Amino acid sequence: MKRAWPLLAALTLACAGRRPPPRAVADLDRMLASPAARAVAREAPDAYSAAVTAAERARAVQDDPPRLAEAEQEARIVFEEAQCRARLAVARRRLTEAERAVAEVDTDVARMEQEARSLDAESAQAVDARQRAARAREAAAAPGRVGAAERSAAAADLRQQAQLFLAAAVMLGVDEARVAAVRARIEAAERGPLSASGEAYLAAERLLEATRAGLRASVDPASLSGSLSGAGGLDPRRDARGVIAVLRGLFAGARLAPAARQRVETLARVVRAQGDARVRVEVFVGGPARGPAEALAAAQAQSLAGELRRLGVPADRLQAQGLHRIEGGARRDDRVEVVMVLPGPS
Repeated sequence: MKRAWPLLAALTLACAGRRPPPRAVADLDRMLASPAARAVAREAPDAYSAAVTAAERARAVQDDPPRLAEAEQEARIVFEEAQCRARLAVARRRLTEAERAVAEVDTDVARMEQEARSLDAESAQAVDARQRAARAREAAAAPGRVGAAERSAAAADLRQQAQLFLAAAVMLGVDEARVAAVRARIEAAERGPLSASGEAYLAAERLLEATRAGLRASVDPASLSGSLSGAGGLDPRRDARGVIAVLRGLFAGARLAPAARQRVETLARVVRAQGDARVRVEVFVGGPARGPAEALAAAQAQSLAGELRRLGVPADRLQAQGLHRIEGGARRDDRVEVVMVLPGPS
């Protein structure tokens, strides 16, 4: 009984004046309705359209067996090519997704490395700040604990740092009467014992911190430290003034060395992005004679400040000072410290 159904179907079509399509055409129809064809239509719609058009050409010549055979073969070739294009589209999409995933991983790794560098710098800065503060407190409370050979250098170092704190407070607009009072303590400490220098340091630090705390923060110190750390070669630190970029080997004599200009350009780009942060260029040069060392340091400071102005750092936000690096003080080598003086609490 089952074998009779095809015959009955054929007779029914014949009676109705219709003939079943040739087997080749029916096979092409099944091919274009298959799951593989649906995947081709999804991934390579233009190639699928070309396969449909080739099948239509075969249907148009179904009454001509030789031409139908040729058209069927062409349609199958077109469909195979469409499948290849679909697989290629899938491979390209997966490659793009993999590349995106790799890029995201690389970004995460770079971010974590930058965070690690920032944390290392923060840790070193915290240790340095604690040591300096402890030294000042010890000098103020028990100067006898500081060795006699170190007292002169320690006192000079504390007074110099106190002056730098005071300069930063002035940049932030502290009241002149309060500045004068602390300045008088610093000057008096030059003729007094080591404890007087420690007390002057602490007074300047307290004035600066109080000044900063009374102003609205416009820059996040941690974010700025991260930007400096990520830029490379800028060795960020922090103290009561804000964030400091420490640079070495910038100069050939009094002028910037050509090899240092890229670091200076990077520094200028970071500084320009810091809103209304004030900037102090402080150059420290050592040597037995204070006068020649300060003269060279001042020339270098002006050279760097001039380059920063040329690179777009506003002149009204910028100060420069050359200083004698104190032998036996906290700074062990010649260096440039570019201080971003920030409002807001430390």
